[in-house]
Amino acid sequence: MPRLTPAQICYGTLAVVVATVALLAASGAHSLLTISLLMILGLTLGTIALALAITAPARRGTKPTGSRMVVGGRPASSPSVESIEREREGARS
Repeated sequence: MPRLTPAQICYGTLAVVVATVALLAASGAHSLLTISLLMILGLTLGTIALALAITAPARRGTKPTGSRMVVGGRPASSPSVESIEREREGARS
């Protein structure tokens, strides 16, 4: 797993705090047990948000591409240097 950047740590901390405060405000809980469970749930939601934020760039950059056979250091579908030079010489004449 990659190391976390300071921005990712701040994002995770903010996600935990916001999730916990929102859960506590929405529930109107008064008992210690309920508040503790909501705090654990907020911590879990913040951790999931951080995990998704870390893996999102990796998932965004991976797009399936068609495979190309490489021949002599260049893709097989690209024209050879010799054929390009012949075309240039033919165009000059």
